[in-house]
Amino acid sequence: MSESVLQITLELPETWGKLPERERNSLILAGVYEATRARVRQLQDEIAECERHVRRFEKRYGVSLQRFEAELLPTLDTLRAHEDYNDWFYWQSALDEKKNLLSSFNES
Repeated sequence: MSESVLQITLELPETWGKLPERERNSLILAGVYEATRARVRQLQDEIAECERHVRRFEKRYGVSLQRFEAELLPTLDTLRAHEDYNDWFYWQSALDEKKNLLSSFNES
């Protein structure tokens, strides 16, 4: 089974039109490859930051976010607990989103 291919249109400087097609394609592919590698590294850094924040809350409360929501949050009626929950939820959501995005890069 052949892999499907995405076709896109690029607007390039006119001077690129003077390059042989093979050279032009090689440059474009190399650029896409390098941009992809840079984005993967950036996502890995962002994931590490999100994980640091999530771990901080897990350490503070001794449970995962899911257990915190189900078991602790209803019993904690403090401003700090609710602010922590909002921050924790944000960082966990960001972590999940970035991991999903990174896995989509790894699938290609």
